[in-house]
Amino acid sequence: MNKRGKLVLRDVIFMLIIFSGIIALASLLVTQMGTTYDNVGMVDSFNQDTIGKTQLTETGNKWEGIAEDLSGKNGIATLLIGGLKAIGMVLLEVITAPATFANMLVSTLDIVGVSASFKNMVGFILATLLYVVIIFGIVKVFLKGGDI
Repeated sequence: MNKRGKLVLRDVIFMLIIFSGIIALASLLVTQMGTTYDNVGMVDSFNQDTIGKTQLTETGNKWEGIAEDLSGKNGIATLLIGGLKAIGMVLLEVITAPATFANMLVSTLDIVGVSASFKNMVGFILATLLYVVIIFGIVKVFLKGGDI
């Protein structure tokens, strides 16, 4: 338990998960409202593919394929290869997570109509801050043995 009030890496991960959940739920809400009230412009301009630039759909399809390999019904070799793919994908997702969240924020700002220079700067700042927090958290763990 974090009794000193410090921000640790696990807290940042929880915040990232909450942020992406809010974006995803907002997308579902607006899409459902647009469908309910027959507002095609609302549905076309604010959907999950626009927010993640099809990244959410592509990631879902990749994980679906990996899950099929890990199910074991395609043989032992496929299970082992699927396990290695899953480990590689998890590591890749962890490394690219800050850029993914910055992309989601920039895409959402684009939908709202914010200027290109502002949204690019905000995306850069968010990605940089997240990478810095993660890097310094990892360095702290290796140097002092602190919490992750």
